[in-house]
Amino acid sequence: MHEYLRVIRFETSGGKTARSILIAATVLLFGTGCAMETFAPETAPEYVAIRDFTPLYRFGPQQPGGPDVALKSGARVKLLRREMGYSFVQIEDKRTGYVANENIAVAPPRPRETAEMAAGTAGSNRKPGSRGRDTTGPVYSGPAVNDTPLPDPNVPPPDLNISPELVPDTIPVAPNTPQTGAPKFRY
Repeated sequence: MHEYLRVIRFETSGGKTARSILIAATVLLFGTGCAMETFAPETAPEYVAIRDFTPLYRFGPQQPGGPDVALKSGARVKLLRREMGYSFVQIEDKRTGYVANENIAVAPPRPRETAEMAAGTAGSNRKPGSRGRDTTGPVYSGPAVNDTPLPDPNVPPPDLNISPELVPDTIPVAPNTPQTGAPKFRY
């Protein structure tokens, strides 16, 4: 019995070191497992939606009323804060919200600027304050060509050999059916 108490005393005397190691390991394990990566909008990495109709929630996935925006496949977003399950992102029109991590992937790099864009000559062809379609991008300025021939309006349409359907004047009656004026009912 006396040896049993000595073993307990020995384990408890060295237990302070073991306990502090266990606490430090627990803090490291949970501290790194729940860590979030946060980025400024200017330096945030770009991600892309990989599924059509990817839901974007302004306040979180459990907000009442469902998602605020459905992102198309290929829509670019900036990752502002990566969290477990859902990440806080900024879409191209500067709105922010939460997107499921499984619906986004690292975006491929954007194409390099063309010489026209670097020179500053590219941009909107729309006048300031005007309404209508924005005509940015390449505009075809050659002659209007349509190689599809149109039918001659003076030629009548072809005969489709459709003859009118013959409709009988009376409805045929099955033989052995009595012809009476009023129907008979059984109760």
